Amino acid sequence: MAEETRPALLVSDAERERAVTLLRDAVVEGRLTLEEFADRVGRAQVARTEPDLNPLVADLPSESRPVALTATGMSQRAVCSRLVRRGAWELAARSSFRSYFGTIVLDLRQATLHGDVVDLEIFNLFGTATLIVPEGIQVTVEGGGMFASQVIEPPATPPVAGSPRLRIRLSGPGGTLYVHSRD
Repeated sequence: MAEETRPALLVSDAERERAVTLLRDAVVEGRLTLEEFADRVGRAQVARTEPDLNPLVADLPSESRPVALTATGMSQRAVCSRLVRRGAWELAARSSFRSYFGTIVLDLRQATLHGDVVDLEIFNLFGTATLIVPEGIQVTVEGGGMFASQVIEPPATPPVAGSPRLRIRLSGPGGTLYVHSRD
């Protein structure tokens, strides 16, 4: 007798939401990068069956664990020089970058963000600051300066519900800020 194969069970909206919550907690805890988070959440939102959804959270704890977040903010500067951060690195919940006639490049696609909302303060005195953000996170830019310019190219996909938020506070005269999701 042939063994009867049971069809895969369909997942509910509530199960998809629980998976997204686990993924959000994992990115805040530093278990996933923003790029991994965006990829997994995108796949979770379109998952139809348990075999589609379960592998996306199988390597994560079923409950969020308390984590001591990096309380000391990051503060770096570029004075007539170039500062580049890319690859796997950590961005504190409050960080400050200053450019004095310099260039700052922050690639956040593999960065770990410590917090649901990350405040990034950028002072830019006649310099250039470029932020490369992953798809699926919400980015807001506030402020600016005299003779300054901003080129904001939002990610092609809308922010994922429950994803971390990046809040950029910009100040300083004559600087240029670029925000985009591609190299």
